[in-house]
Amino acid sequence: MRYDEIDLQIEDIMWFGVDNFGHVFACTSAGKANVPKFVCKSKEENEELLDFFEKQLKKTTKETLYCEYEDNCLVNDGIDLARKGLFVFDAVEDARDPHFSEYVKIVSPVEPVNITQLPERIKSLLESRRVSGDVASLTYLRVEHAY
Repeated sequence: MRYDEIDLQIEDIMWFGVDNFGHVFACTSAGKANVPKFVCKSKEENEELLDFFEKQLKKTTKETLYCEYEDNCLVNDGIDLARKGLFVFDAVEDARDPHFSEYVKIVSPVEPVNITQLPERIKSLLESRRVSGDVASLTYLRVEHAY
């Protein structure tokens, strides 16, 4: 099943990608940020990745937090993912342009996981979820909207 345009406007979707260097990252859309076509093609694939990263991948490193710590689900989930080696971005809006949105890095792993370290099934899902750049050096991430 696909995510349609309405889903993207009402759901806070956590989606996953991989950069040019094999770094794995997670983004939360907050129902407002751009979500790429590769995410929209399959809710099931996105949920499979979410399940793997949340429940199966083990914590192996520490995190660097880029936002003020608030005891809330998003920040806590981001810290957990960073401790598993993922870079984590959250949606941010530009008040000057309500149609503009991008993602800001909220937490990074000290030692990133690389796509080559993951099980074959997860690697195969992530291979089609490539985003140009190096998430280790980016503060903001922009992606083209699926719709």
